[in-house]
Amino acid sequence: MALKAILFDFDGTLANTEEAHWRVWNKLLGRYDSALGADDFAANYTGLPVYATVEKLIGQFQLPVGVEELVQQKVNATIDVFGKEPPALMPHVIEALEWAEAAGLRMSIVTGSSRGELDAVCNAYDLYRFFEHSVTRNDVTHSKPDPECYLKALALMELEAYEAVAVEDTSFGVLAADAAQLEVVAVPHEQSRGQDFGAASHEANGLLDAIGWIKTHWLESDSNA
Repeated sequence: MALKAILFDFDGTLANTEEAHWRVWNKLLGRYDSALGADDFAANYTGLPVYATVEKLIGQFQLPVGVEELVQQKVNATIDVFGKEPPALMPHVIEALEWAEAAGLRMSIVTGSSRGELDAVCNAYDLYRFFEHSVTRNDVTHSKPDPECYLKALALMELEAYEAVAVEDTSFGVLAADAAQLEVVAVPHEQSRGQDFGAASHEANGLLDAIGWIKTHWLESDSNA
């Protein structure tokens, strides 16, 4: 079975946004005299969909605000912050994307972020030149760990799950890709390293290791078949 595409998560996989998201949350929580510790965020919120995050924060801090209102506050604040100071890309992102492009692999982004949040970073680094499609939270009804986002990406690309591999940084993303019948490579970072990646085919030490595994497991094995 020939590999045709790689589906990349965004936050924590392509862009180093997790700390930025934590800082934005604390900026909003400060309006309600509350604060979320870095360890608490890493252990309990990293990779959690925005609506689930908001519901959890409202419960944890007894915030006097509705879910929809706080979600919109978060989206607006994040777009503003990312637009003024885009988070850095994760190490070796451009190298990995250029390798995939040279290898003839098609690529799409599958993210739980909103369209505006994704655009702010992708436009800053001209990342969209690498990707055929991008599926955001605005394009689906159910966020990760539901597989809807990955199923939509496969449909847009007219691919079967066995023709693609996903690259994810959190257990929520790995579960979403696995539920869509995709093989998935986990690339944990500092905030997600303690999560359960048992559903992943490979747990990589960074993007270059992930690409190396894809090359060996898929491309070289295909050429030797």
